[in-house]
Amino acid sequence: MTDRLILQRWIGAVLAPEVRSPGTIASKTAIVPPPDYLAEYPPALVVAFGRLPGGARAPHAELRAVREACLAAGHQAPLVACDLEQGAGLHFESARRLPPALALASAALSYPSERAGFDALLAAGELTAREALAQGVHLVLAPVADVNTQRSNPIVAVRSFGDEPRAAGQRAAAFLIGLHAGGALGCAKHFPGHGDTAQDSHIEIARVPRDAAGLRETELAPFRTLIEHGVDTVMVGHLDVPALGEPAGTPATFSRAALEGVLRTELGFDGVVVSDAMNMGALARFEQRYVRALAAGCDVLLCPHDPRAAAEELLAAALAGRLSLERLEQAALRAASLRQRAAQLAPRTGERWPRTLDASLAEELALRSLRWLGAAWPPAASGQLVARVPTQVGPEFAAAWEAAGVAAPEAGRIPCVAAVLEMGAWRGSYGLSAAEDEALRAELARAAAQHGHAGLVWFGSPQQLPEWALRDARLSVLLALAPTPPQVRAVLQVLTGASQRVVVASGVGSLPTRVG
Repeated sequence: MTDRLILQRWIGAVLAPEVRSPGTIASKTAIVPPPDYLAEYPPALVVAFGRLPGGARAPHAELRAVREACLAAGHQAPLVACDLEQGAGLHFESARRLPPALALASAALSYPSERAGFDALLAAGELTAREALAQGVHLVLAPVADVNTQRSNPIVAVRSFGDEPRAAGQRAAAFLIGLHAGGALGCAKHFPGHGDTAQDSHIEIARVPRDAAGLRETELAPFRTLIEHGVDTVMVGHLDVPALGEPAGTPATFSRAALEGVLRTELGFDGVVVSDAMNMGALARFEQRYVRALAAGCDVLLCPHDPRAAAEELLAAALAGRLSLERLEQAALRAASLRQRAAQLAPRTGERWPRTLDASLAEELALRSLRWLGAAWPPAASGQLVARVPTQVGPEFAAAWEAAGVAAPEAGRIPCVAAVLEMGAWRGSYGLSAAEDEALRAELARAAAQHGHAGLVWFGSPQQLPEWALRDARLSVLLALAPTPPQVRAVLQVLTGASQRVVVASGVGSLPTRVG
């Protein structure tokens, strides 16, 4: 019989507890696994969170406490994973914040050649990796491989690289190559594809309605590309996918058909399978969720709701013979392999691409992502933000809006109204309500009546842009893609005429996703 101490080491390796700065959306206080847990169940990986509603606050003190507790108990310090889809600045305030994936894709399409566009995506990945390593993060939980074909998707939207499978996969692969060039591991998510869903899996299980042929043609295509490019980990989403043949309501997290059948056998993935956060609402009603996920083929279970309770569930199942010891050991060895893989990815000493990997890259990509749509913007005109819809927004955008210096329209400046489409975990919806859409239209009509021309700054996915915005001959639309600090700063440069070094493109011909 396997020694209990060995079982505890294996179980510790497959559970990746969260480490949080105080004030994140999930907790007012800091979250650190207690020293006694770390001594009994030493993790191979922890997941760091430093993103607060108003910005980033690096969890360095919390991560240091984890390292010290593990070393004091005679264990290796765990690797650190972090969701850095928008660069290391998303969770670490001293690093650079990048535009989200759809904006990166839009920026890539603005370059004079396809090669130059891919080079920009490579550079974004490399910058993310280099700054991640500087913060102590070795596994970047990106790129997103979801093909966002559902316009009202509440959880993917601008996090996707586009709505065309081949192009989205190529862009995600370019970002991954950049991560590897900078020395960081990457993660393709959310398998088998979260892009055609209308539910937020933080709240409930999300359903993918594709048939088997459509699933392989659309959802799986970017994962296939990323696997061909050596992606290190794949994150499985809490998705109900009827095409897999599982009973209705079964999340892919618990599906051997998804993980062993499609991911391992059909797509040939031989890396580490990680779950999406195990504390999400999609799994709340399932008993034995940790045993079921591990038995199905997950190797590392991220963010257990209670690490000790999860460990004890796995231990009891292993001792009772309800969890295969062979499967547990296999998962633990795969989790431990991430350390060797990370050591092999030392960052390159020289830069392959002739560009500076610093704040100027983030600024260039944000500016290049913008597009003018609708009526032509008058030559040499300057604009001024005068109103926003909805009026209540999150603190991050509110701070950027305040910096914009909103005021009454000045003579010679075109009044512009901002539409702010915020998205995030547990919101459950994405886009403007009917009342907000009507309020936006009224604000723009008022602005156009005063000046004869008005601007709509659309901080959201082009898939949500209302048709009326493009039919009004008095209205120019500046597509800004997301209400994040890099995009807000880029918009202000354009409206004030300060963006002369980058020309903002016009028209829908070079967008990574459809409009409306």
